[in-house]
Amino acid sequence: MIVQLVWMLMMLLWLGGLLFGLWWIWPHVERGAMTGDLVVSVLWLTTGTLAWLLALNMGRQRYWRR
Repeated sequence: MIVQLVWMLMMLLWLGGLLFGLWWIWPHVERGAMTGDLVVSVLWLTTGTLAWLLALNMGRQRYWRR
């Protein structure tokens, strides 16, 4: 029970970090200027999102077995 709660909290914090990162780079995305910083930021957020989805799937399989 405690492990599930800690896992959920960590996933929420991670998701919050990803959303904060998206909010942080959004003005650059709206401008449409393709800079090196924007490309690196988008790649970083994409990798983080894919890792988050993988961790979500693994956690669901481990902690919420039917």
